[in-house]
Amino acid sequence: MDARRSQRRSRRNRKTRYREPRFNNRHPEKCAACGKNARHGSRYCRPCEKAKNFVGNGHREKRLVPSLEVRVNQTLSMVDKLTRWLPITAISTEHAKFDTQLMQNPDISGVEYQQGELFGYEVKEYLLEKWGRKCAYCGKEGVPLEVEHVVPRNPKRGPKGTDRISNLTLACEECNKAKGNLQPKEWLEKLKQSRRKLDQVRAENLPKILRKLKEPLRDAALMNTTRWVLYDRLKKTGLPVECGTGARTKYNRLRMGLPKTHYFDACCVGESTPENLAIEQEYVQVWTALGRGSRKMCNTDKYGFPVSHRARQKMYFGFMTGDLVVAEVPEGKYAGRWVGRVAVRTSGYFDIKGGTGHRVCQGISHRYMRLLQRADGWQYEKIRIEKGGSGASSPGVNAGASGAV
Repeated sequence: MDARRSQRRSRRNRKTRYREPRFNNRHPEKCAACGKNARHGSRYCRPCEKAKNFVGNGHREKRLVPSLEVRVNQTLSMVDKLTRWLPITAISTEHAKFDTQLMQNPDISGVEYQQGELFGYEVKEYLLEKWGRKCAYCGKEGVPLEVEHVVPRNPKRGPKGTDRISNLTLACEECNKAKGNLQPKEWLEKLKQSRRKLDQVRAENLPKILRKLKEPLRDAALMNTTRWVLYDRLKKTGLPVECGTGARTKYNRLRMGLPKTHYFDACCVGESTPENLAIEQEYVQVWTALGRGSRKMCNTDKYGFPVSHRARQKMYFGFMTGDLVVAEVPEGKYAGRWVGRVAVRTSGYFDIKGGTGHRVCQGISHRYMRLLQRADGWQYEKIRIEKGGSGASSPGVNAGASGAV
């Protein structure tokens, strides 16, 4: 997401013959009362301001950011496929709602919901009080302190941190430079191998800092944001939509003695769940969204300058990148049966990649390959339900190993 954001900003600033000027290429803000385009810098359009119609009907907040819009579209795409393939007459959805403040502080109540962690403080003032006006890593006092991301925003590897107050601490300039873009665990291992006294002090303080951090609640936040939008768009399909709570799902699952799995939870959503639900299937189908590739027509280096241009043609010898294929190689280094996603080449000798994305075998002729599934943005797997419902085992459709199928 950071890479896409930087590319968007570069497109806005550079001169491109196909892009409208920025002031003509903005998404117009909607009037909170009637839903029409609002005046610049105002919540309402001119007629509503003139009529003093200041009743907010939620029109302004209907637009989702692209990272959330794509999640809703993925669900709607799945619903569209199922309604075309199966005789579906109704939709049951779990209308999940998460209390993020209660998840972080189980003792919260009353007015504390309106008084957040930063109530009465500015960010830097709060950090100074929280960390005792000293460096959290080495304990120095009376030196200039800098705001430090414990989990870095732009790490060399691993998960990215956020700007939430729980991910911020204070550090002196020396400690801030020494940590850099390393993950906390990586820096801790590096400190333990050092023999400097300062590094030993940092190694003792770093676990204490990590215990004060709170886990990010991204999944809960996106569910709270998209649940009503998804419900409204499901109603537009024309099918009756039933909303069920998480508590109702758990009650139905425990009543029928089913184990805690995603596929059994899906069978227990809503009040329409029958009293005696019989599940006799041995397999479940797992759908994974893979995307449809990149729209880039030019490959760039790390500075954004063009390096090479991509070919306009996508299909070669009846295959295109992302197709699920099976290859029967009679001889050579890769002799055997291979199943995986193919990466095409103009020469006709393709690569087959496994489920984890690493290259399994290279230079396999297209004559040995047979198409299993066309790349449509999804991956479909058939997974066996184990006895007792403790988990599921896959037959290895995309394992990419010899004899996988």
